Amino acid sequence: MIRCVKCILPESFPGITFDSEGICSVCTIFNEQKQHIPSLEKLKTKFDQLVSENKSDDSKYNALVAFSGGKDSTYLVYKLKETYGLNILAFTFDNGFISESTFTNMRTVMERLAVDHIIFKPRHDLIKRIFSTSASDDIYPTSLLKFGSSICISCIRMVNNLSLKTAIEKNIPMVMLGNSPGQLIQSENEIIYQDNRIPYELKKGLFKPLADKVGDEVYQYLLLDKKDYQTKPFPHTINPFPIIGYDETAIYKTISELGWRRPEDVDPNSSNCQLNSLGIVKHKEKLNFHPYDYEMSMLVRLGKISREEALRRVEDPDNITPGLAEKVEKKLK
Repeated sequence: MIRCVKCILPESFPGITFDSEGICSVCTIFNEQKQHIPSLEKLKTKFDQLVSENKSDDSKYNALVAFSGGKDSTYLVYKLKETYGLNILAFTFDNGFISESTFTNMRTVMERLAVDHIIFKPRHDLIKRIFSTSASDDIYPTSLLKFGSSICISCIRMVNNLSLKTAIEKNIPMVMLGNSPGQLIQSENEIIYQDNRIPYELKKGLFKPLADKVGDEVYQYLLLDKKDYQTKPFPHTINPFPIIGYDETAIYKTISELGWRRPEDVDPNSSNCQLNSLGIVKHKEKLNFHPYDYEMSMLVRLGKISREEALRRVEDPDNITPGLAEKVEKKLK
């Protein structure tokens, strides 16, 4: 497979072209338009202002962190508490496929940091249908699938929505997400936003193909109730990493000192979840490119990881992913 000589995007990535030197069109556009968050200082000012406005000295939670137990969200909890002094509620969405080692990491780190932690585990029969349908059927447009697998899109939406729902119920003003800079399409509106500004019917329309297959009950996990979108003040959703900095070496060093250990039963692109492996396999079967191609390529462009490390993760030289995916698929059936 031909890949860009600067990042790792393959020739099968939708809409991609290459110049005579083997550099992909995504790299060229990125360099020409300087898409690495041109208004970073403005966003940092807004972030600091929100933190300052919503920080309190009493026992009220200042922020809810969507806590997967993976390396990024673990470091985010640490950073927001230790550097910014926020009173945090960690919220975990248990999708039924989280590594047991991840739960051990969660307990260890939460005790070490003295952070409150709640785990939400939805009814497994419905979740299995959601993931099975996401894996097998065409429910999302290619414009979204360029950035992640269908399974992950469904799962991440449930994480984000249920985190927001919990924040509203508990009157928490900020929801923090542990997305790496490579997971974002590099728009200011992805870094700090309020979900109620996106039209309800537009959001519902995105998930209608899934609801048509599984049933309207999926909306209880994918969307807030209409009345919740009228909440005032409405919580801000924030992806802090582009603002506070992202350094994988520093992240691993810090969280290992907290007792976090990388699970051995996950694929090279995950540090917490086995379901991810099935998303990868199904995505590659359908679309002929890796669902992490874009994220890894963006991390390379931003100088966060080397091209060699990005290739290692998507090419999986130890062939870990297929075996894990097979086990997950059996559980889903």
